[in-house]
Amino acid sequence: MNQYLKTAQDMLPQMIENRRAIHQMGGVGFDLRKSADYIISELKKAGIEAREICPCGIVATIGQGGKTLLLRADYDALPLEEITGLPFANTEGCCHACGHDFHATMLLAAARMLKARESELCGTVKLVFQPSEETLEGSMVMLNAGLLENPKVDAAFAMHVEAGAAHSAAGTVRYSRGATYAAGDKVAITVRGRGGHGALPFKNIDPVTAAAQIIVAIQHIIAMEVPTSERVTITFGLIQGGTADNVIPDEVCFKGTIRTFSNEMREFVKNRVKEVAELTGQSMRCTVDVAYSPVSVPPVINNEQMVEQFFPFIEEITGPGKTVLVNEPSSFGSEDFAHVTERVPGLMINLGAGATGQGFDKAMHNPAVILDENALPYGAAILANCAENWLKEQK
Repeated sequence: MNQYLKTAQDMLPQMIENRRAIHQMGGVGFDLRKSADYIISELKKAGIEAREICPCGIVATIGQGGKTLLLRADYDALPLEEITGLPFANTEGCCHACGHDFHATMLLAAARMLKARESELCGTVKLVFQPSEETLEGSMVMLNAGLLENPKVDAAFAMHVEAGAAHSAAGTVRYSRGATYAAGDKVAITVRGRGGHGALPFKNIDPVTAAAQIIVAIQHIIAMEVPTSERVTITFGLIQGGTADNVIPDEVCFKGTIRTFSNEMREFVKNRVKEVAELTGQSMRCTVDVAYSPVSVPPVINNEQMVEQFFPFIEEITGPGKTVLVNEPSSFGSEDFAHVTERVPGLMINLGAGATGQGFDKAMHNPAVILDENALPYGAAILANCAENWLKEQK
């Protein structure tokens, strides 16, 4: 058995304690003071001095000189009422349904193991505990604060746990060649007309029917303009307009998200959404404003060399046949680790933390999701084993 995995399995009681503490503390966005203080304290116990480069954005290093590999764990929760019924459930209106409590715990354990073998490292490991991933803001804030400098980062590695699928048994790994998580762009479209009595529509300019036509027309982009080999979604989850059933309002606003897997398709779809919305509205005598949120992320693109290079390091932990490389994206979800992989070679993998066949039938972001804590040693050992071996190959 791999020494890191054996050590991590021996550490499981401590990892469970750490995970449950972070889980119960919760915290959303950058408001992670209790969790941040706890993580810094745990690192200090292992002889690792950490610093905050932005609110609750924690950085520490192990080793010295040589190449630097960044290991990243996010640790914010979701603003959901937890309904797991667990004895350590959060009771303050937030929920680690995203599994970030697992991410932080596994990186803490990996840090302890790497620190114990610091003299054997052939370079530097940069530990990153990131806030506000769920809002897609934390990564960029940390980057602007110098995340990739002092020491300069040469490559980056991260993992995300998953559950509620047939393939997500604890200790299994799936990851993608190339695009793995989608670019995420939030769009708000405001349609302005001229309100009036519902019995006299010809005297008004109806933004409600125009908005409906725009939503349908935008789906035409996917049906007729996006190649079938591309994966694109455009969904609208919020529509607001009007105050009464017999009054045509002055304006309607609707909001949604666009998800794509290449920067080229991302720009094409964003431009076409704007064009289609404006021209469709114009044909119905309305004016249209299309606004994209500045909080957005590109796709996470796994570096091709790292995809192949890390495979034996990961399989050494999971065992043969339990690490699977796929040619399609891992998820239509978005991840702000993308801002890192845009700047340095990077790799993101998915670690199984409970399969449907094992009774873990809830998927991520469900406030009732329960994860298999037996996955924790695998994640910690993968982080440590990959770091040591990648640095060794960079000599």
